[in-house]
Amino acid sequence: MGPAFEKLSQDYLWEHYDIEKMPFTKLGNWWGPDSRTHRQVELDILGFSTEDSSFAVFGECKWRNEKISRQILEKLIFNSALFNYPKKEYYFFQKSALPMNVRN
Repeated sequence: MGPAFEKLSQDYLWEHYDIEKMPFTKLGNWWGPDSRTHRQVELDILGFSTEDSSFAVFGECKWRNEKISRQILEKLIFNSALFNYPKKEYYFFQKSALPMNVRN
């Protein structure tokens, strides 16, 4: 269900796309090397604009009953540092509701 849920989450972002708020023209997943840790990194969602290099969207998708933890949030922020975008937004998609301390 993981890849299907990731695709559904990406579709949600396209459906709720607002050029003023989220100026991305490409949206998908990404994986590649992290020279800081010498490990492979996977991003479930990476959105960016081919015309504006100042903004990117990063996301994590979890199709399981456990809640997204602060550790997962920190890992996404750490991995997003591989990309030199001055403005970044983070999105989380999961099977169950997000805990209040993770929202906003």
